[in-house]
Amino acid sequence: MKRDYDYVLIDCTPSLGVLTLNALAAADSVIIPTQQHYLSAKGLELLLQTVSRVRKTINPHLQIDGILMTMVRPNTVIGREIDSIVKSTYSPRIRVFDTSIPMSVRAVEATADGSSVVVYSKSSKVAQAYAKFAREVDEIGKRQREKNRADRLR
Repeated sequence: MKRDYDYVLIDCTPSLGVLTLNALAAADSVIIPTQQHYLSAKGLELLLQTVSRVRKTINPHLQIDGILMTMVRPNTVIGREIDSIVKSTYSPRIRVFDTSIPMSVRAVEATADGSSVVVYSKSSKVAQAYAKFAREVDEIGKRQREKNRADRLR
């Protein structure tokens, strides 16, 4: 039975190992989550270099849909600084999503429970942020499908 999917998410560990390389080789696009920490911001550049190498050698159609700020603590100075650095460095060439995912105990509890935070605590701020992010990603998908349809009609 053939199935059509709009999205298949492959969640990889934060490393540049074989799983990540294989996921990038198989993907149409990538969303890069990063935390508001200095080392995460430095790792972002390494991942972007890896994406560039994958494009050149394995998957020339790989696109970056954007950077998602996660585990955000908006009330910390370092958090605001890293957010500003990421946006000023990358947003001219890579989308930095409008939605950011806040740091939340509910997310940790959901992981320990083995469930999605949306199922575990639907009304929590983190669940609402993920729902907003899903709508943002869906909008990207709709625009891409419209572009693909227009290209096929030419």
